[in-house]
Amino acid sequence: MQKLHPLPSKKAERRVIRQLLEAVLFEGLMDYEKTAIRPEDPLVSFTIYGNQRTYCCEGSIAAFDRVRLKEGSIRSVQSDSSRTETSIEELAEDLVPDPDKRSMLIHELQQTVQLCEWNETHLMPSPSRRTFSYEELESEIWEGHPYHPCFKARTGFSLEDHAAFGPEAGQSFALQWTAVRREHCQIALLEDEKEFWERELGPFMLGQLLMELHEMGKTFEEYTFLPIHPWQVRQIKDELDQGDVVLFKSSGDSYRATQSVRTLWNVTNPEKAHLKLSMNMVNTSSLRTLDTHAICAAPHISNWIADTVEGDPFLKEEASLIVLKEYAGAAYQPKGGETQSKLGAIWRESVRLYLEEDEEAVPFTALPLMERDGSLFIDKWLKHYGIENWLKRLLEVSVVPVWHLLAAHGLAVEAHAQNMILLHKNGWPTRVALRDFHDSTEYHHDFLEKPSQVPDFTEIHEQFKNGGEDEFYWMSSIEALRELVMDTLFVFHLTELSFALEEHYGYSESKFWRLAGEALAGHLSCYPELIFRNYLLQHTAPMIYAESLLKRKVRKEEAGGFRHLVTNSLAHDQKEN
Repeated sequence: MQKLHPLPSKKAERRVIRQLLEAVLFEGLMDYEKTAIRPEDPLVSFTIYGNQRTYCCEGSIAAFDRVRLKEGSIRSVQSDSSRTETSIEELAEDLVPDPDKRSMLIHELQQTVQLCEWNETHLMPSPSRRTFSYEELESEIWEGHPYHPCFKARTGFSLEDHAAFGPEAGQSFALQWTAVRREHCQIALLEDEKEFWERELGPFMLGQLLMELHEMGKTFEEYTFLPIHPWQVRQIKDELDQGDVVLFKSSGDSYRATQSVRTLWNVTNPEKAHLKLSMNMVNTSSLRTLDTHAICAAPHISNWIADTVEGDPFLKEEASLIVLKEYAGAAYQPKGGETQSKLGAIWRESVRLYLEEDEEAVPFTALPLMERDGSLFIDKWLKHYGIENWLKRLLEVSVVPVWHLLAAHGLAVEAHAQNMILLHKNGWPTRVALRDFHDSTEYHHDFLEKPSQVPDFTEIHEQFKNGGEDEFYWMSSIEALRELVMDTLFVFHLTELSFALEEHYGYSESKFWRLAGEALAGHLSCYPELIFRNYLLQHTAPMIYAESLLKRKVRKEEAGGFRHLVTNSLAHDQKEN
């Protein structure tokens, strides 16, 4: 690989510090004051009071109260009133009282910086990603989470691991296939198992595995198959009971990592399933193992949502909403073991199965990104169709179907940017695909349009039998559903696009969110039977809750959970800037 710079710049560290402080301000984790720099200018000066230090910076309060700071303005104020560049360690010391949590935060932030610097030093960014296939984009979007400061934490990843398995490096690799004793394996299938394996593996690979199994003196009646990420094998090799989990020598198709690192796309045949694999790795907010009960529920939830879409004329015909079904899952779970499976997999449909002629797919995460030519990824589309025309169409095909699913049927999905794929023809939005439902679908029983269609979760896995409200998929209130959808779709997703359009084209965020509100209102005018159900959702309330993603990492949970109130940019009384 060609090196661009002999030494990395401080660009990565400054970005991490900026996002850390933006999250601190947004979630109210430190006291601060803000003063206008110039009349009628949205740019303000922040003075932030930590436990031991004072910080200053410049920025603005954007849509849904998202804080946007000028990266080069962040300084620590010293006792003699001099100002020096802020460090990760200083901010962590002021932010996190608990020494263990502080140490972990510093480690994850420093790991994020290190991996960004490796990318900067070793990789040659493409001049433009606009002509890349959908799968290539999944691997080429190197920017990471635009809000969370630990956007490349990847705990346990060495630089060698990053080069081999990180999506940015673009390396293909084979999975480690294993035989797992059936009594210790949970399998989630809605079809014949042998037919499933023949289709997924192909007759040749299946024959190879069955032959190896026979040579080891074991049978398919006693064992089933499970793929493992090669990095995960090394992490837990000492824990593997060679009698219960047996490693095969044969390897099948090649895979590459997507943006999420643990979800892989099939390089050998991109139409085949994406595989989501359990990994003992913390990235952004979460440990990336898989809950066994969620693996087992995945096919049932996918079918539930897909059947709901199929039975709704608007979602099926007008919106042509695509549900990328998680149609199979498997997890190694020894008796009495942890509920989180260190060895688990979910098979999810490829979007290629649904593309029409001349239709292309692009991850929503690409839309607000900047290319090396200094313009947005979507620049040509905006100039060709006009910003407002293109934006109206985007909101029509993306926001309206997700909201209709909630308002009409009572099904809330976690529609953040990684979970949505935009389909388009020559840049003109046509429809969207939704994905990743196994641990991020919610409903409130009394708000369901057809409660009889809810899967019987108590029959799916033991873990669900003792589950209370707000623990798994069933929520105690309609408010929780609104919170999930608005939080993921608006607060942490489309705000990135609305901010980018204002920054680079002068198209104000207030106009953007006015159009979003008009798109929802226009849809409701066509479906008056939904007006009362939508009223219960209160999506235009002046204040709404947003998840406190950083607080979850640095503080103990308090009454009310990890969330905070923000100004709702869809509220009726919001004024245009």
